[in-house]
Amino acid sequence: MKIRLFAVLASLALITACAPNDEAGKGALLQISGAASSLKVNGQVIPEALVQAYARKRGWEVRDPGQREQVYNQLGEMLAVAIEAKKLGLLDEQSVRADLELERLNGLSGILIERNSATVSDEQLRAAYDEEVATTGSEEFQAAHILLDSAERASQVLASLAAGANIDELIAAQAGQTGVRDAKDLGWVRRTQLSPPMADALAALQPGTWSPQPIATEFGFHVAYLRAKRPFAVPAFEQVREGIRAALVQKRALEFANSIKLKAKIEH
Repeated sequence: MKIRLFAVLASLALITACAPNDEAGKGALLQISGAASSLKVNGQVIPEALVQAYARKRGWEVRDPGQREQVYNQLGEMLAVAIEAKKLGLLDEQSVRADLELERLNGLSGILIERNSATVSDEQLRAAYDEEVATTGSEEFQAAHILLDSAERASQVLASLAAGANIDELIAAQAGQTGVRDAKDLGWVRRTQLSPPMADALAALQPGTWSPQPIATEFGFHVAYLRAKRPFAVPAFEQVREGIRAALVQKRALEFANSIKLKAKIEH
């Protein structure tokens, strides 16, 4: 049911996408023209551009007769429901039209951002991979920590360790206490999963030892305990290639959108 409802709303957003003003919804339902397709819904000829757009969104090839038939079936159903929605007056409701306008503007913004951030070269992918490998390092650590709100409290925990206290008993005793922001086993972690000071401290320790002094980070003061360390095998480039691509595209999209926002005059 959610899928069907989404399809109806999507169709309304699509067919009102070119509405020039607030009165457009009271006129023709379709706000797009051009060469006609062979699809008709309640006598309404559907433009080929709309058929092509629907196929693109679904990843279908309209030159394939079977896939074009699927487009016609689904788009026809969508438009039949949209026509009925208009007949029942949904497009006369301000809240409905506001929702559709928001979808239209969001879609337009998304197209611009995608066009300006989707292309990533092989050289850029490789450079990002090499940077990640260098940052990740060749080891991973099995660690535990107690995070406190002051260096003094952290020093007290360190003194307990030096006096022979067990790290797991200390974690259990400290957890939930005032001034204790976190106390737990971290499991196996890599450098990129830790703040730099914490990663550097663990890298300098031997298994079964703890940081000689509190580790200051943006989160507070850590007491770090290293249980074990082992070599970390970095995945081959081809294994993570598409993941890197997706991350770069997302990063570029955010940067592009932010650059436009910074240049815009937004008042409130």
